[in-house]
Amino acid sequence: MKQPRVQIRKMVGYDLDELQDAVGTFIKSCRNPKLQKAKRVLIKPNMLGAHPPEKAVTTHPLVVEAIVRYFLEAGKEVWVGDSPGGSVSVESVWEATGFADLARRYPIKLQNLSTMGFRELEMDGKTLRISEAFWRCGIIINVAKYKTHSLMAFTGAFKNLYGLVPGLIKSDYHRQYPDTHSFSDLLIALWKLTKDRVTYNFIDGILGMDGAGPSAGNPRHFGLFFGSSSIAALDYVAATMMGFKLKDVPYLKTILHTEGILPSAINIPRSFRDHPSLNADLGMVKLSKDLLKHLPQPVRTTFKKLYYARPIIGQACKRCGVCVKSCPVKAIHWQDDGFPLIDTTKCIKCMCCHEMCPYHAIDIQRSLVAKVFG
Repeated sequence: MKQPRVQIRKMVGYDLDELQDAVGTFIKSCRNPKLQKAKRVLIKPNMLGAHPPEKAVTTHPLVVEAIVRYFLEAGKEVWVGDSPGGSVSVESVWEATGFADLARRYPIKLQNLSTMGFRELEMDGKTLRISEAFWRCGIIINVAKYKTHSLMAFTGAFKNLYGLVPGLIKSDYHRQYPDTHSFSDLLIALWKLTKDRVTYNFIDGILGMDGAGPSAGNPRHFGLFFGSSSIAALDYVAATMMGFKLKDVPYLKTILHTEGILPSAINIPRSFRDHPSLNADLGMVKLSKDLLKHLPQPVRTTFKKLYYARPIIGQACKRCGVCVKSCPVKAIHWQDDGFPLIDTTKCIKCMCCHEMCPYHAIDIQRSLVAKVFG
């Protein structure tokens, strides 16, 4: 069995000197020969949408700045790239998140992973398109944000890989794999195709998010910065520290087993071994579907009709149209009054609209049964 190492630092805020020290210490513990031999680095942060850093939706630019400095000092060519979701322009995402400012101050290249071509690969019976930028860099640094997620329960280093899929292809995958478990299987296939080329992973949990993540939840000061060469070990440690159990996050058990990792064998700093739960608000995202396995099929069918969580458009709507353009099954249309409406008969509950709305105007409506069992 493997005994991977997960590094954790407590941090009060985003202090560049502290971050640089942590980044250097974490990476130096990774004995990957590519760190010395490769000439080009792709830093892949979470650039979900055009949100400022204080909203805790995207990776904080100071975290990325510390990593940029580390590799520039090592004489590497540095790319910073992602494929933001939805229809918002990538330039507006770069500006709002602080990455455009970073590119003005350092000799780095901001890359839109949606426009660089892709490779189409097969894994576990699924066909996936992965940005060509991923294959053109010898060092891949995955820099996730510490958040809850309405479809996957938790989003960390594993889910951050989805940004390697170009543009609106991501929406089409949501259409093909609409529920939590089929989408989880798709992400596992993506992880299998990419994991051996990912050099190191960070999770920015200094300011994170709980509640209705990944974009409409509550910014929370968790004060934690994580790092590991193992995505499986990193997400397990980070998710359980947030308060999740192994069964709550649909992909964790599979990727730990695939990597041959026992949770008890993961090496973490001694000071964090008895760390109390962060008391995060997980009620909106915890998965309760496992209880269906113990019900007879007729009861299960009835229960599914009564147990649901679906998106609705709230009063904060600004009629920007992002939800209409982002829906993979065209279940959202314009009404005569100029406001969008979700057709519940077509909605596949993928939560893309909830994830992409820049005004947090998509609420999650849960049935009474979901509130009781959720």
